[in-house]
Amino acid sequence: MGTISIFLGVLVIFLIFVLIGVVSYYQRKLSKITEQLKSNLYQQANQIAQQHFNQWVQQYSQQLRNQIEETIRKKYEVEFQKWKQQEEKRIREDSKARSLRVNRGHIGEYFAPFILAEKFNINLKDFRHLGSPVDFIGFKGLSDESVEPEIIFFEVKTGKSSLNANEKKVRDAILNKRVRYETVNLNELVKEVQEKNDDNPKKSLTK
Repeated sequence: MGTISIFLGVLVIFLIFVLIGVVSYYQRKLSKITEQLKSNLYQQANQIAQQHFNQWVQQYSQQLRNQIEETIRKKYEVEFQKWKQQEEKRIREDSKARSLRVNRGHIGEYFAPFILAEKFNINLKDFRHLGSPVDFIGFKGLSDESVEPEIIFFEVKTGKSSLNANEKKVRDAILNKRVRYETVNLNELVKEVQEKNDDNPKKSLTK
């Protein structure tokens, strides 16, 4: 009877240890599963949160970009309108100034002979207006036999205007005395041209 009691006591103790081992095993396993579930849930939650964050960033960044672009567009529209108004004003003022200079130049050319006549002692009747490449030619002494004949070329300028290329050519030719007087008989000239054409018929036809 005592042996059986000892055996039963040992068996009970053994079973208790086995039970404790089994419980401990399943506790550890359950803990691992719980940790794994927590990790998976955390990763899933993190992924979901990241996706929502990315969507939010994309949505609001696009809105922010649109707002910035709209703000910049409006700002530059205002600046462009301001620049346009300033340019239009400048162009109008420049056009008025050019028109005034042109009118002043025309008026100056119109009244120039009256001033030039007195300064250079030329009769007003002896002025001839060309306009280009010189404005006037004054034939001094043409109407006044008491004055020694002289031919003067006049170019009238106003403001800061200067001679153009053709006007400079005329000036240089006169200053370098490359000026001459030719008397041409038109009949003789026509006859001379006809004779040249008769001598070179092929050349005449080619022309």
